[in-house]
Amino acid sequence: MGGQGTPREQADAFVELLDKLGIDKAFIMGASAGGTAAIRFALDYPNRTHGLILYSSAMPFPDKPPTYSKRQGPPSFLMNDYLMYLLSPLFGPVMGMSNAIINQMMPISERKAGALLDTTVSNPDMARNFDDYPIEELQVPSIILHAKDDKLADYKAMEKVINRFPDCTFVSFDTGGHMMKGHEDEGGMAVRKFMKRAIRNRSPSLDSHG
Repeated sequence: MGGQGTPREQADAFVELLDKLGIDKAFIMGASAGGTAAIRFALDYPNRTHGLILYSSAMPFPDKPPTYSKRQGPPSFLMNDYLMYLLSPLFGPVMGMSNAIINQMMPISERKAGALLDTTVSNPDMARNFDDYPIEELQVPSIILHAKDDKLADYKAMEKVINRFPDCTFVSFDTGGHMMKGHEDEGGMAVRKFMKRAIRNRSPSLDSHG
């Protein structure tokens, strides 16, 4: 499908994938910048969503921001394998992540289009189109997992908006950073418990439109 790769278009693409796979309904998970498209999917397709899982995710705003940055992420010249490798020792102090993560990110050059899409389209979308994200109207349950020392997705900003989610389970960690390192078991257990509850309590009115 064509388009600009907006979160709404990404959500539409997810539905096409589910249709292709023959899956009527699924849990949608968004991590980091991917949270925007996950939230968009849950708002637009509640009948296809068992629940929304947000992991170190981008978050909507508590109120409509008067201004916002149209570019939220690294400049395009950094999307270079050599430069990114040289900068990897800064991952710890700047982003709170091990510099070893560079081994999972390479080659950056092949991921440039996606990174720039996050920077210029996905990341600013909940500010740019604030009124199109009526979080209070979410019809599906959500779980938010976040670490207080996350240097990429601000924990304090997340705290200000969490009350907009109408049926929300909140799991907070003191440490772990953006990757929530060291909390894999605890976080996984919380997500599994959330999924079981969401299936058990799913709305018949939503299922009837599936």
